Amino acid sequence: MRGSDLAIWSLTALVIISIVCYVFWDLLKRWRIGLRLAAMDESLLFDDGVSIEEITDAPPGSSIVTGRVAEFLERDLGS
Repeated sequence: MRGSDLAIWSLTALVIISIVCYVFWDLLKRWRIGLRLAAMDESLLFDDGVSIEEITDAPPGSSIVTGRVAEFLERDLGS
């Protein structure tokens, strides 16, 4: 019975240590990306570990509204 208890505790410790290492690595990666963003590092555009979902260039004070895209329709006002 002692051998099985030791195996269970060992596997539990291994899983917990693995989870802690994964969380630490992810936080470290996000911190490094934050530093690169603050430094306006253009190499982030070509980094495989970073994905860009949407780039919006708008004047200050603008807001993004989800919905349909507005399109200009020309109307002939002469008739």
